[in-house]
Amino acid sequence: MIGPLLKEWRALRGKSQLALALDAQVSARHLSFLESGRSGASQDLVLRLAEALGLGLRDRNALLVAAGFAPRFGERGWHSEELAEVRRAAGLILSSHEPYPAIVVDAAYTLLDANSGALAMMGQPREALGQANLMDLVFAPGPVREAIGNWEEVAGYLLHRLRESTRMRGPRSPGAAILSRVLAHPGVEALTSLRPANAGSVLVPLTFTRDGTTTRWYTTLTSFGAPQDALVEEITIEQFHPM
Repeated sequence: MIGPLLKEWRALRGKSQLALALDAQVSARHLSFLESGRSGASQDLVLRLAEALGLGLRDRNALLVAAGFAPRFGERGWHSEELAEVRRAAGLILSSHEPYPAIVVDAAYTLLDANSGALAMMGQPREALGQANLMDLVFAPGPVREAIGNWEEVAGYLLHRLRESTRMRGPRSPGAAILSRVLAHPGVEALTSLRPANAGSVLVPLTFTRDGTTTRWYTTLTSFGAPQDALVEEITIEQFHPM
């Protein structure tokens, strides 16, 4: 049933039935009937509602399925044949950024790919790709967290990113699960009541010490334009630049 899911997303977005109806070009009466289960929706209307709610491709698929339609967008795995071109494009960005670190992460911040500079920085073998998680490396007590000289600043910024992702993608999103896990690590809960000092900053510095050498970095984020696959839409390429 599409009704409960539609109502949940509308509440998350803080929209009234009237506001959503206007945005999706449907009558408020029909929207009310949809949410109560008294009426169904065409595929076109479901997609208009998803657009008005600002849903990602994965959540648009879920809304379509709830309404009785087949998924419209792909949800392929990183190593699938269909995403070979995407992997090649990401790999080109990573290799061209050497010797500076660069990584590819998904919506749950799993490390999908990384160049040699990033693997050396994080102290991770290439075999860890697809299993290691960026947020766990930063927030869990261990060598990466200990190497970050301005950990509270960096952690506050990343926590802000996780909370915004959860707000936009909902409590069942991959980011929400990671946020819950991160908050259990020591020293993190205290950061939730603080507004990150760098929340409105263009550059977020990272001070990192490895083998007695301290370096300072800022990062830039890259995503793929006009994706038709849920994973491709969620992928972020993060490149580290020396300050």
